[in-house]
Formats: sequence, structure tokens, C-alpha cells
Amino acid sequence: MNRRWRIGIAIVAVLAGGSGRAEVVDRIIATVDGDPITVHEVERYRAGSGSNPLTESQALEALITDKLLEKEVVDRKIEVKSEDIDHYVDQVKARNRIDDYRFEAALAAQGMTLEGYRKRIKTELQKSQLVNKEIRGRVSVPPEEVQHYYDLNREEFRTGERVTVRDIFFRVEAIVSAQETERIHRKAQEVRQLAIGGRPFAELAKQFSEGAGADRGGLLGTFARGELEAEMEPAVFALSPGQLSDVLRTDRGFHILRVDKIEPPGYRSLDEARDQIKETLYQKAVEQRFQDWLSKDLRERHSVEVFN
Repeated sequence: MNRRWRIGIAIVAVLAGGSGRAEVVDRIIATVDGDPITVHEVERYRAGSGSNPLTESQALEALITDKLLEKEVVDRKIEVKSEDIDHYVDQVKARNRIDDYRFEAALAAQGMTLEGYRKRIKTELQKSQLVNKEIRGRVSVPPEEVQHYYDLNREEFRTGERVTVRDIFFRVEAIVSAQETERIHRKAQEVRQLAIGGRPFAELAKQFSEGAGADRGGLLGTFARGELEAEMEPAVFALSPGQLSDVLRTDRGFHILRVDKIEPPGYRSLDEARDQIKETLYQKAVEQRFQDWLSKDLRERHSVEVFN
């Protein structure tokens, strides 16, 4: 999708042109429904493009797209609630691990007020709503396309050896005494002995495990190399089907691992790959529909002129 309308999670950097740059003649180089786009606007847009600088023609095209989307937002009366903007701002602060004071200080350092930032986010959210209505809601991936992709690209789904793993997990909190850690370790060893003595592993997992899959008898899933925690993987791939690991310590606690089965190298099945393929085809279809919408539908409803 054209990244010009995408919403970033980082604080938008607004960079002003440096005082040492030669002055650019502020001439009109394009219009959208008669509204002018000047050289200065394009230069400001290029300056704000971040770590992926745009050429002048790329910046002009992206700016025209923005203007068209903004006009569509107005024409279709697309609104964004204040609480949606609040939620977005809260997400930005949470992801950057900053409080209100540092957030506003970061904006000020970029020459932007909180009010100005919220206006920019409102505009981006409106564009996102517009594109979702026009593009995403009208794209689907038929099952036969998924099958066709799988048949043509089967090598993408080649797998190495995979193991199906169960786990009985005993949590050790970050701040705990050595005596408590040892007590939990002894409990894990006792449970392991129960499994060796014939108690069903799944039954013990449901009774004692504090980890993922406890309600499924400790079942974690099926994994290839590189998909398990680094601390667990060597122990898992050293086991034979039905075999138990020793009590294994990780930074989160103690584990007793059991391998149910080992699958030799092969290919992921269509059922296993289906969601991944659908997402790949969906994103490709969305991108194509978006480009068609921009170049045909949207341009036909508006007057765009570019001057040499």
C-alpha cells in the first residue's frame, strides 16, 4: 500500500528547510481541482520523507495523492472521533515508553504542538478509513487462488524436521529467594518422577503446569528448528518420541518437556500454509486495487494538472 497514507507508530518528524539552502522559486507546478501545489510544498514534503528520501517527481506524485484523498474525505464526510485520536496517541506513547511530558517535549523539539500533532493524526485516520472502505472491504481471496499459489510455490513451504512438544512449566518469579527457587525445583523433579512412574503427562500438565497449553495437556504445538525458545530447542531436538527431558531451567522457570512425535523433513500442508498464502495474496490484491483506484477512479472524479 502507498506509504503516504499509512499511519506510522513513531512520532512524525516535521523538518523545516535549512537556512543555508538556496531559495527555491515558489512557482505552481501542479493543481488538484484548481488548488495549486507549489515547488515549496514539494520540497517540504521531500524534507519530511525521513530515511527514505524521495525524488522531486515521487514527492509530487505522493503529494497529489494526499490532496486527492483529503478531497475525498471531505466529499464523503468521513469523521474521526476524538477518542480514536486519544487511543492512537496513547499507543504511540506506550510503544515509545514515554509519558505526557516527554511526549510533548519530543513534539516541541520537532517544532510541533500537541494540537497540531492531533490534527495530523486525525487526517491520517480519515484517509485510512477512506481506503478501508474503498479498497480493503472490496478485496477477497478465492480458495482456488490459494490452491494455485500453493501448487506453483511449493518450495516456499519446505520444512526441516519438526517436533510436537508438550511442556509442564513451573514459574519462578523474577524476585524470589534461593530457598523458594529450590522448593519449586524439587516440586518439578517430583512431578517428573510421577511421569516416569506412569502418570499420563497430559494429566500432570493439567494439574501442575503454569504455562501455555496447560489446559490442553501441556501441548505447545509443532515446531521446526528456530521456532522454539533458544534455551529449550537443544533439549527438545535431542529427545525421541515419548521421552522426557530433565528438569530444564530457563529465565522464566522450570520445564519438563516431552516430545509426542517427530516429523521428517517435508512440506507444510495447504491447511498449515493457508493463512499465510491468503495474507500474501490479499496484500497483493489490495495494492493493485489501490493503484487502480488512484490512477482511474479517483483521477476521473478530480481534475489533476501537472505543469512542466
